Amino acid sequence: MIISLVGQKGGTGKTTLSINIAYGLVDRGHKVLLIDADPQGSIIQWQSISDNQAFDVSHYAESTIHEDMEKISEGYRHVVIDCPPGGEQITLSALLCSGLAIVPIGPSPLDIWSAKEFLGIIPEIRKRNKQLQTKLLISKKASGTILGDQARPALEEFHRSIFNTEIGYRTAYAKSIIIGKAVMEYEPGSEASREIRSLIDEIL
Repeated sequence: MIISLVGQKGGTGKTTLSINIAYGLVDRGHKVLLIDADPQGSIIQWQSISDNQAFDVSHYAESTIHEDMEKISEGYRHVVIDCPPGGEQITLSALLCSGLAIVPIGPSPLDIWSAKEFLGIIPEIRKRNKQLQTKLLISKKASGTILGDQARPALEEFHRSIFNTEIGYRTAYAKSIIIGKAVMEYEPGSEASREIRSLIDEIL
């Protein structure tokens, strides 16, 4: 399966989620390639911190991903693509070859509004890639807050599929990234790790 993490704006946790989804799939026994399609190369920097070899990483910030994917993905069970923010050509290319597009959305009104704008490009992509499924993911949710509680009802108005799993605003995610690990490596018994395992269950 080819999974793209996409969205209109930065700061929704795409890169952190890409790393943790890739690790979560490896934890289930799958061979995984994580493509850093963002020109900034944040995942390459993350991997270099501890030379993490849990999965293969490739920096491929090109608008020809869909044309090259057959060759790139050879030998892998799953490919996870961390896309740059917005509807840039790199993101559009990734969507053209993806089976699943995950759209992480923060609970703030700005995040929700920008997600609605981004989702407007999906119908055009699906004309060329009929296999593409899109699923929204509530990310960086602060439990017990009004914004957090209102996130799901607000997203339901989009009439799109939403993951049951919600990703909380937890320091474990940031701490694990800082030391070059996935959260399941850093704190396997944490709530953050439980969230990732639950998300992987839904993806698979």
